[in-house]
Amino acid sequence: MGWTFTQKYHGESIKEFFKKEFDYRRDDGRYGRVIDCAVVNLSTAYIAYEMGDGAGKREVSAIVCLLRFVPNAPDGCNFGYKDMTEDMHPYYYDCPERILKLLTPTDNESALRWREKCWENIRTRKARPRLVKGAVIEFTEPITFRSGRQERTFRVIDPRRLVFESGGMRFKLRRSTLREREWKLIQGA
Repeated sequence: MGWTFTQKYHGESIKEFFKKEFDYRRDDGRYGRVIDCAVVNLSTAYIAYEMGDGAGKREVSAIVCLLRFVPNAPDGCNFGYKDMTEDMHPYYYDCPERILKLLTPTDNESALRWREKCWENIRTRKARPRLVKGAVIEFTEPITFRSGRQERTFRVIDPRRLVFESGGMRFKLRRSTLREREWKLIQGA
């Protein structure tokens, strides 16, 4: 249940890396292969993994891999991952819709709960209004900054970089702040 550290070559995509690590084919026809891989925030990879046998039976399940990059590792092990299957109910729910749509039905309770949490996150994200320059948003609870200053209402300055203005000052908010806190659009652009 620990981490695996190894070498990932420069220019090799995360999907290519995991295909090299996880793909296999046996003489009896059984196989496993990475169908698709989505990396979220450079910290988590969500993999649609197909397993099958020579008789044509196939199953696609999810693998969640936490990622760590160690650019100047003295031993050359510049990349680490911790892999968990969906039936272990990993507590990471940012799996993209495109990966979830590739999964085949399952009756595993842990996997079903994990999938539902991921779908719930997707529905929540889709229900939120898109941030556009000039829009005004308001959080239900004030955000406290390191200086002790508290703000609830912000005007969007740069939606891509998450730069906002409030009370004549500019702030950069984290994506997790927008994802985890309740807020609403009170004025469009």
